[in-house]
Amino acid sequence: MPKTRSTGPGSTPPPPTPSLAGATRRSTRRPATTHDELLELLLKGFPGNVFLVGHFADPDLDLGDDVLRIFIPDLHWMSRASLARFSRGYEFNQGALPDGRPLFGTLLDVLEDCKDTLEDEMEVYQLGDSFDLWREMWDANGDVASAFSRVRQDPIVRPLADRLEGLGTRFVRGNHDAWLAGVPHKLPLADEHVAAGSRICLVHGHRFDNLEGLLPDAVQALVVQLAHAVKPRRLRIGSFSRGDMKRIDGRNALRRRPGFPKTLTPLVEPEGAIRVRSGEDVTRLLESRHFHLKVGGFRHGAGTANDFELIDYLSFGDDIYRHESSRFADHTLYVIGHTHHARILVDRAPASNKPLVTMDCGAWVERCFVKQSAKAAPDVAPSGQFGVQLGNEIRIYQLGGGV
Repeated sequence: MPKTRSTGPGSTPPPPTPSLAGATRRSTRRPATTHDELLELLLKGFPGNVFLVGHFADPDLDLGDDVLRIFIPDLHWMSRASLARFSRGYEFNQGALPDGRPLFGTLLDVLEDCKDTLEDEMEVYQLGDSFDLWREMWDANGDVASAFSRVRQDPIVRPLADRLEGLGTRFVRGNHDAWLAGVPHKLPLADEHVAAGSRICLVHGHRFDNLEGLLPDAVQALVVQLAHAVKPRRLRIGSFSRGDMKRIDGRNALRRRPGFPKTLTPLVEPEGAIRVRSGEDVTRLLESRHFHLKVGGFRHGAGTANDFELIDYLSFGDDIYRHESSRFADHTLYVIGHTHHARILVDRAPASNKPLVTMDCGAWVERCFVKQSAKAAPDVAPSGQFGVQLGNEIRIYQLGGGV
């Protein structure tokens, strides 16, 4: 029997919009879906508003079970009272499609339909910073429990959180919601989750952020509370053209020569997520563009000898490499949030020489660059990203930004 969805700000309006559930429900359970079948559902829910951000596939990832895994990054939910303080637009990108349907509520529609179809063959993970308690605690007389209650019961947040939890979502503890450890709640919350026979490691990502270790949480929270006029960034996401990759590889080849300045790093800026209208679109784009970055040509090291600290796009790649080297845990895929910068970095694991992939799923705050076609000039859109893993293929999508 189809589910009855909640009404309110987080739900999709009733017809004339067709029911996605009715259009896609199958009479019998199947063992698995495919990436293109999920894309078909996304395109029905988000016509003209699905953009490919990242892609990587390799049988050596060894993730080959039949579970569809969905990775939802930073939401930074706050109450309306707190948002009134943040005057420059730093907030959860609830947004709306051209027909008025809310972005995140529509994504939940799609995921609910997938769960109904696949039953227990889908896992959903939220990658931390779901509740921005650092910003919510601006009242000096407040406490964590009341701050969490204020956010959780907010009329915008509550229906979305109810539905997200209703998917059986497993939550990762981030830095902005780390204080949930001391608050009664029912969330399946942990600092780390593993999946696919421990080949996948899911963490928020702040453990790899060198800046996070410099100051206690309380001090960092005070800094973000005072920065209430912070302006959302415009983040470069998406694909690299063949010309981009030729320039990056050429500069790295020069830097390996004796006497060439090693600090003259290549410009690493993707051109923007590209709108797709079908699985065939994805196939064509993958034939001509790169939706991940192989980082073997960059320097692992320390200080000015570490390209992963010099080049913003590479952030955390070196820390994850070092972390995996010390653990010998045989992970091949690290799924993170935290940076709000959606990207896929591909290295080689030091012990096994298998792929070691960092999949940064982006965020639902800040802004990003999107392109209506591969040859179009980029536009700026509110970030609305999530990651997908099925078998040995991973993708990141951006929802919203179609014109």
